Amino acid sequence: MSQALAGGLLALGGACVLAADPPRPGALADRRRARGALRLPRLLEAWLEQTRSRLELAGGGKTPRRFLVDKLIAAAALPAIPLLPLAALSGRPPSLLLAAPLALAGFLVPDLSLRRALVRRRERILLDLPEALSMLSLALAAGRSLHQALALAARETGGPLGADLAAALSLARAERSLEERSALVRVARASGEPNFTRFAELLAAKESPYLAFLRNQAAQARAEQSRAIEQAADRAYLAMHAPLAPLLTTLVLLVSYGFLHLLDRSI
Repeated sequence: MSQALAGGLLALGGACVLAADPPRPGALADRRRARGALRLPRLLEAWLEQTRSRLELAGGGKTPRRFLVDKLIAAAALPAIPLLPLAALSGRPPSLLLAAPLALAGFLVPDLSLRRALVRRRERILLDLPEALSMLSLALAAGRSLHQALALAARETGGPLGADLAAALSLARAERSLEERSALVRVARASGEPNFTRFAELLAAKESPYLAFLRNQAAQARAEQSRAIEQAADRAYLAMHAPLAPLLTTLVLLVSYGFLHLLDRSI
């Protein structure tokens, strides 16, 4: 009973305080605007950080500022290419209904190009992974340590996988508390290649000796590599024959029309 009475008194006191000094609508609006102003820089910082990491993975040394400039140039160029000659011929300014979708498409073109570059990078990692794992197992069989085997694989593999292995070793040297296998997990997750990430996570959970484990992982990576090559060949075959489909459809329609016309005249 006393607790209920105390709760009622506290609620009554809060109501009195609010009645005496109610929150001003302007103050609430100012707070909302301040929160929105803080949220926008955070979103911008998150976009810049994500774009910076993706550009670093793709290579080429492009900065987020340069990437944004490319997006703006593409957004202005893509509508200008078809619409400016059309406006010159018609003598009227181009319609906004046509310019806006083209500008949006142009703004997204660099993102599509960046995504394609990252996909090619992941494909190169998958293609190089079996050889790198075989090199690791051979180095361990020759009596090298895991650090020496990783350094040898980073030096001899080359490409994005070799760069990632070297980055993991550099990260482990820079952060003394970070083990090489944990650094490899971090770099593999950033690369976005699932087979490389799975290998790094299994290696981090595995205890020495690593030789049989690496041989098994190399065999699995070769199987994934063969599957990826077969899928790429199927996609290339479809892409090569895709332009023939409209031509064959047109030819079938013309032949059918001619046959029906001939049949109609003969009857």
